Amino acid sequence: MTKKIDTSLECLRSLEVRIGKKHLEDADWSIVESLVSNFIAKQENRIARLHENSTALESANNSKNPPDADSSNPEASISDPKSDSHYDDNDNHDGNLDGSCNSDKNPSNSKNPPKNGNKKPKGHGRNSSSDFKESTHLWHKLANIIGAICACGSGRMTRYRERIVIRVIGQPIFAAEQHHCEQARCKICGRVVTAALPTGTLDGLGKAVTYDWSACAMLLVLHYFYGMPFKRLETLHNSWGIPFADANQWHIARESMILLRPLFDALARHAIQNGLDLRMDDTGGEILTLRRQINAELAAAKALGLSEDDVRRGINASGFYINTEKEKILLYFTGRHHAAEVLRKLLIHRLSDSPKMNKVTDGASKNFDASLAHHFVEGACNVHAFLKFEGIKQQYPEEYAVVGEAYHNIYKQEQIAVDHNLTPAARLLLHQQKSTPWMNKIREMCQEKIAKRLVEPRSPLWEPIHFFINQWWRLTKFLETEGMPLDTNVCEQSLIAPVRYLAASFNYQTETGAETGDQAMSLIATARANGAEPFAWLTHCLKNHQDLTLNPENYLPWVYRDQMKTKNEVKLEPPPKLHLSEVNWKAPISPP
Repeated sequence: MTKKIDTSLECLRSLEVRIGKKHLEDADWSIVESLVSNFIAKQENRIARLHENSTALESANNSKNPPDADSSNPEASISDPKSDSHYDDNDNHDGNLDGSCNSDKNPSNSKNPPKNGNKKPKGHGRNSSSDFKESTHLWHKLANIIGAICACGSGRMTRYRERIVIRVIGQPIFAAEQHHCEQARCKICGRVVTAALPTGTLDGLGKAVTYDWSACAMLLVLHYFYGMPFKRLETLHNSWGIPFADANQWHIARESMILLRPLFDALARHAIQNGLDLRMDDTGGEILTLRRQINAELAAAKALGLSEDDVRRGINASGFYINTEKEKILLYFTGRHHAAEVLRKLLIHRLSDSPKMNKVTDGASKNFDASLAHHFVEGACNVHAFLKFEGIKQQYPEEYAVVGEAYHNIYKQEQIAVDHNLTPAARLLLHQQKSTPWMNKIREMCQEKIAKRLVEPRSPLWEPIHFFINQWWRLTKFLETEGMPLDTNVCEQSLIAPVRYLAASFNYQTETGAETGDQAMSLIATARANGAEPFAWLTHCLKNHQDLTLNPENYLPWVYRDQMKTKNEVKLEPPPKLHLSEVNWKAPISPP
């Protein structure tokens, strides 16, 4: 029972000083007793609440799944959900927790393809000439050789397969052209006539110097996705004799993203309107103007004697990984918010009659909003649950072994679903039959620890068990809902883009800079995820920015990818065949 402490804050501060000096007065012991009693009561309440949750979970589970002879044994024989398929538990599928078994990956790229008796031939590790799609092709012809008598004196030379030599050359990232235009001037009236420039020479951004659309696209890719700071690019190009000041780079990047803003808006609308599943997460960000504002608010709160806990200090880079029926869309937002608040704003584009979207997060309470429940089927990340046990494996190896074995087998089933390209319904059935016993095994271990009072709030084991029991309904949504992802791995991996930028440039100066960077990263990451080359795609979009403003849906990366599929195939014609009249039949070939 909680005891009331009848004392002032000043007395408690004096008590703290005396405790530090290890010199307590007689009147202090009643306060210390009350504090300890209250702490004990608080811990007992936490244990009681968790015990109630565990009991309720067990009761609900028993009413939902009556016990049978085999349900308690994860390794019991379970009927195959797809009897005419070739997969079973004996297939060599090494499921793991690093994202390699994620259902977003193409089955053809799996490390363990289905066993069909055909092994991929072992290669030599070198790139073939066809891999150099954007290379310049130069033809070198033989002079008076085809049809001539060989140096051996016996045969004639006929056309043979060509030899291809590949040479990679170094060059500055940005190249400059100087167009010298001849001019004429009338000595009487002063009229000046200038030679015309080739079509497209002045297409791009800038006044005194024109930056071609390709230079604008390259700058966006290098700076915002690959993390090359403006100052570093300036230094490099100054040494190469091509000045490109960092202030000019920012101007070009900002103006380019203003032109591409309709494309970003169309991308976000398409993701929210057509999304089937959504994963989101936050990582740290930094915006100098916001940081100064936060520091000013903290100073004002301190001056007024208000609690500094009421001042919001966090600046987050929020990432979203959204799957539609055929596309993958990545969105980034940096600011004084967290992902759930950004999601609320995005949902204004979601149609009211749209089906619920599968949503998976890390289980933090900030990511769940009851007012948005009608939009989502909420799930929690199973990798987060596993990592909580992995963090204490040295102290609790037995508990970690149980969880590790269970998740190894669960992800093994996920890998089978990926390798065999199962439909969402077939994947759900597979997990229901083969993953449910393993999830139950972890739950039973956690409930046993709670029932026997083998864990308490001060124990390192408390947090993993507390998370698993409290998040059980969300962790097991992949056993109830078609297409529900197991984890947020792909979303967390996608956050490498803002992390890499922060590591190289340290911060954004302003919120405008953060908005520009987020939109550029979103476009580039989405293009890469859908098989469109970002540099070529952004160049295409910038060249057609006027039409893009009116019809942004026609410039989405998967639309561009499909349009360019046939054009990207390099079709090279061999040199024309020589006519008989062009062949020097009598000319022998001199020996080398």
